[in-house]
Amino acid sequence: MVESVEEHYGSEGIVERIVQALSDAGFDTNNLDADVLAGADEFHIGGREGTLHVASAVDVGPGKQLLDVGCGIGGAARFLARSTGASVTGVDLTPEFVEAAIELTDLVGMSGLVDFKVGSATDLPFLDDTFDAVTMLHVGMNIEDKNQMMHELTRVCRPQGTVVVYDVTIAKAGDLPYPMPWSSTPQFSFPEPVAKYEEAAASAGLQHLSSSDHYDLALKFFNEPPASPPPVSLGHLMGPRMLEMRDNAGEAVNQGLISPVLMTFQVP
Repeated sequence: MVESVEEHYGSEGIVERIVQALSDAGFDTNNLDADVLAGADEFHIGGREGTLHVASAVDVGPGKQLLDVGCGIGGAARFLARSTGASVTGVDLTPEFVEAAIELTDLVGMSGLVDFKVGSATDLPFLDDTFDAVTMLHVGMNIEDKNQMMHELTRVCRPQGTVVVYDVTIAKAGDLPYPMPWSSTPQFSFPEPVAKYEEAAASAGLQHLSSSDHYDLALKFFNEPPASPPPVSLGHLMGPRMLEMRDNAGEAVNQGLISPVLMTFQVP
């Protein structure tokens, strides 16, 4: 399964595509603000608005250590570092994403605030009690064993730390269209109802603080394109196949099959 996830997300030339698009749009690629990357580097429903919900749920500040699991090319990690002042580490299973995250972070002058490593959400390459908070945005749909996933998020988080999960969840029974943004086939796709996450968190010893459904954000994200399209998009991240994936995800949202939910937990 690990190889299938890497194959789905892996793509050569990510940074080159993004930099070329910014250059074509008239940006000085030697003097970029991190926000200009938001259209391509926040690979979850709602984009920046979704990241803002996560940031509001994370209880960290300067001097604290935060882990972003499934960081992709680092968009949420960079935003969380800027908005909270915490030192942020991103970890992702896909080497091409991690390489791009490092390059883009250096490009926008944030290498001193954020670092990245290759690793799996079910076997995190960190010692116990390493971080003050853990975030995970749109990752669980790739992971069948939710209990192991939640156990790992809990293991690396210090006592009284916050674990925030923002994931695509199953809202009602029905067949999802494929390819989806997280999987090309149903074989490696594991979205679950919110209750499954909450049960897995409880088995890991986490205290459930809240769950909030952001279906309205999903409807807006898929049905109300911005008046001024950003200079870079998820197509620059995933290539031309992203258009079909986005259309399928939008269809599933419009049918009420899936919805993004923000879940907040605390380590005892």
